[in-house]
Amino acid sequence: MISDHDLERYSRQILVPDFELDGQAALGEAHVIVVGCGGLGVPAAMYLGAAGVGTVTLIDDDRVELSNLPRQPLFRVADIGRLKGDVLREHMLANRPGAQINVVAQRLDSLNAPALLANADVVVDATDNREARLLIDRVTFAAGMPWIMGAATRLSGQIIAFDSARDWGCYHCLVSDPGAQATGKCADLGVVGSAVASVALQQVTDVIKLLTGCGSVLWGECRVFDDATNERFTLRLQKRVGCVNCGSK
Repeated sequence: MISDHDLERYSRQILVPDFELDGQAALGEAHVIVVGCGGLGVPAAMYLGAAGVGTVTLIDDDRVELSNLPRQPLFRVADIGRLKGDVLREHMLANRPGAQINVVAQRLDSLNAPALLANADVVVDATDNREARLLIDRVTFAAGMPWIMGAATRLSGQIIAFDSARDWGCYHCLVSDPGAQATGKCADLGVVGSAVASVALQQVTDVIKLLTGCGSVLWGECRVFDDATNERFTLRLQKRVGCVNCGSK
């Protein structure tokens, strides 16, 4: 049952066809995990919380730094040195008091990931490295859970939604050599804050469509944009024969 207060609060999104009251109720019962509280995680978590997602778990052990502020404008100079998850949680609760916002001040690794990524409806990748994405891919596949990948560098970005059964392939299918050294981090190539936000908001839209059924999720399609050249294109992921992650099942 949705209260009169929530009817007024969420009135605009409840008007959306196929979203409506059932969609709002579904968001209220959902649990979304956001791995990373940086350029992707800040807008993703804020919009998920504001939309009415019942439980949001934030996983990050990083602290606010001066170089974060241009692409993570939620943080202030006074927040430098504080845990990002704690600051983000404060803002989310200020927007929506009483929400269930969990903060896990740990770095995701192979030992803690199965426990930390359990009991959620979907995982949002807001990390900035390939090793973390490979780990999320393995753990969520084993748990039968979908996840939404996002990445951004310079003025470009990419988003992929992986379904729970990996019927359209997994992240390991995309990365042909998981053991190879990754390149192309934003710390090396640079990134503009608006590009990161564009990726995060598309991830949020995918999550909302998944949880409410108000639209179709483009499972297994890599959506790429480059705002430097104004290019947009989509690549269909191919399930790789013999994939070390999803090929064995």
